[in-house]
Amino acid sequence: MNMLAPRHETMTSQEIADLLEKRHDKVKQSIERLAERGIIQHPPLGEVKNHLGQTVEVYQVKERDSYVVVAQLSPEFTARLVDYWQAHKNQVTQIPTTAEAFAQAFRMLADAEQREVQREQRLNLIDAKVERIEAAQIVLSARPANSESIVHIRKRIWQLYGLSDATIDAVMRQSPYAPKPAGMVKNEHAEAEGAAYAVYWKKDVTATFERFVAECRHSAGKLYTHPYIEGRFKLIKHE
Repeated sequence: MNMLAPRHETMTSQEIADLLEKRHDKVKQSIERLAERGIIQHPPLGEVKNHLGQTVEVYQVKERDSYVVVAQLSPEFTARLVDYWQAHKNQVTQIPTTAEAFAQAFRMLADAEQREVQREQRLNLIDAKVERIEAAQIVLSARPANSESIVHIRKRIWQLYGLSDATIDAVMRQSPYAPKPAGMVKNEHAEAEGAAYAVYWKKDVTATFERFVAECRHSAGKLYTHPYIEGRFKLIKHE
């Protein structure tokens, strides 16, 4: 560790912006995002005068957190930040070297990323458990009113938009906003041997395809594309 002087508890978001040669609003946005993710403490707001004499709201960022902000925005300027703290402290204290400050800031960012990965994994486990519970729900003896099976969905949506069965199935299975099953219904056909099929609320299916069609982009003739569907497909849009 290097030894140097002047004591200074915080630096402003404007000083960070000047240090990094970036717009102040962009620096403030980065600080807010880091604080929301829990990587740094949410700094208090203060007011300063800019070079035009105007009052500007700034964040008062602590030394530790300033390294994280700079490492996130422009790590190549970490040395400038070390120089800043060396020049602004009022009493002898320990100041990290550039390499130490750099390493510490990136460790904190890496730890935060790891926490987010773990949180995502926990959420995925919860989703999987919910899906298993839904799959294990009681099988109904008859299809509820205002619900429809995939067979009915294919026929109705084809009549509305001219979409093929393959495209309809892809929307129902691949789009993140695909409707959840309303339940499972026992197949009464003898050859089904007690199997069940999923049914969906008609209003949910309608809303799903209205959104899907609105997001489609015209390619040529009656052909369209959509981010969730591979290749082009036929669609009849009703203006």
